[in-house]
Amino acid sequence: MSGERSDAATAQTVQTVQTVQTARLLWESCRPAPDPAAVRRALCDGADLSLAVASAAEHRLVPLLWRALGAAEALDQLGAERDDLAAAADAFHMEALLLIPRAVALAIRPLTAAGLEPVVLKGPEVASRYPAPGLRPMEDIDVLLPQAEHARALDALRGVGWQVARAAGVDLYDTVLTHPEVPSLLLELHYGLERTTQRVTALDPRALWERRQPTECAGTPAFRLPLTEELVVLAAHAGKPHHRFVRLIWIADLAMVANDAAERGTPVDWDAVHGFAREARCVTVVGVALAMARRAGVEVPHGLFTLPTRGWRGETMRRLLSETWPLTNGGVPGYRLDYALGTTDGRGQRMKVLLVRLASGHGIRGRIRRTTELPRRVFSRAEHP
Repeated sequence: MSGERSDAATAQTVQTVQTVQTARLLWESCRPAPDPAAVRRALCDGADLSLAVASAAEHRLVPLLWRALGAAEALDQLGAERDDLAAAADAFHMEALLLIPRAVALAIRPLTAAGLEPVVLKGPEVASRYPAPGLRPMEDIDVLLPQAEHARALDALRGVGWQVARAAGVDLYDTVLTHPEVPSLLLELHYGLERTTQRVTALDPRALWERRQPTECAGTPAFRLPLTEELVVLAAHAGKPHHRFVRLIWIADLAMVANDAAERGTPVDWDAVHGFAREARCVTVVGVALAMARRAGVEVPHGLFTLPTRGWRGETMRRLLSETWPLTNGGVPGYRLDYALGTTDGRGQRMKVLLVRLASGHGIRGRIRRTTELPRRVFSRAEHP
């Protein structure tokens, strides 16, 4: 019996080491410039490459993992996964060069031709801050306009072939459209950022749009958010209900945006970020996002974003900020994360979200589920480009 317990303990230790080292490999992949020595160290210390590849697909990190392994001259260690990973990375690269510019043009030019000034959120605007094309996979293009201009924008888009796949509604803040020329990408035309029943910030979409700045997105003139507001919006998006930091690509976005700003000679003003997060009542969720982003190389002043440390919320924070979070996030109920991530000065709104989650049947049963047996061939877009 003691021998069985010893074997079980040994197996548990091995599994823990594999989880930690695999997570380190994923975090390293999120850096603007992954350290080859750190990648090789994670591999030598027990990272599970099969798990890393499957997890990278879940976290939208496939091209970033391919880049990190290539920098470490470790691609030969992939074995049977190598062809899948190579095909996926190549498909994302070609998509960034050919499909994304066409999709952005189809989405933005009809709006500007109609006299509108659309702000591109996330997606291709953030991808432009990555070190190379194709490192930032995307499934949709998010565009923000005031609600008063929503109908006019829809008319302009329909005029060039966009079709409504899902209309905005009472508790829906965007219209989702498709186009036959770019069927693999959706266009989400926003006038809001959060569902009314799940709102946990004071981010004002109209006020954000009014702070817009001109930009060129994938070769098309458009508008973007200023850096401070962009970082807060990206962080709030990553931690909002139903997202809850379950994809590392959102953390990579923060790292790439901050690094790009520094390289351009306009580094992030972290005091301004904190001030805007406080104004938008999302200090906690932004603080969690930036604490995670430190693992991807973002240098945020320590002590600027204080997070809960006591009780239920403190324990949830420790789980969120664990190094192994990318592989263990399925162990925390969604309603608990929603409550913990609510800003510290908005307890009433946090309680509202919690009650909505429980009333709609998303309590204990509404955990973030992850598959325990991950398929090897998970790159359907690479197989069917």
